[in-house]
Amino acid sequence: MKPFPDEDRELYPEMFKLPKGTYEVPLSKPCGIIFEEIESNSGVYVADLVEGGNAYSQGVIQKGDVLVGMTAVQIAGAKWERRLIPARKFGFDLVVDAIGSNDIKWGCNNVILMLERPGEADSEEVDKFLEFFEPPADTPWKLPV
Repeated sequence: MKPFPDEDRELYPEMFKLPKGTYEVPLSKPCGIIFEEIESNSGVYVADLVEGGNAYSQGVIQKGDVLVGMTAVQIAGAKWERRLIPARKFGFDLVVDAIGSNDIKWGCNNVILMLERPGEADSEEVDKFLEFFEPPADTPWKLPV
């Protein structure tokens, strides 16, 4: 399941052109990534990859990459929605919860991670790009301001 249909990608290509130094990776779970917090509850980076794990085998993610977005599922009553959400300020526990929400029972056979490669990306440009994906206030993925 994709968070956006191909039709959206064709109609709004500018929304799907990632800023320089960022990339998206669809991964089956378990991802095989060891995340560590940059600061307490203020972002995570890739500390290591599990040898032979899904991320390691894919060969794209590198140690030091910063998680800036990911897909997550929000459930409200009998309805659910999978969306890409900014994750630069998520702590470790919230990252794990968001990854875990991409469950097969919601039609999700993977999680899509958006990562920033330090030294290649302009963090301000990435943050501006991610503003479009800010979730509504009534979601568990919206951090207090």
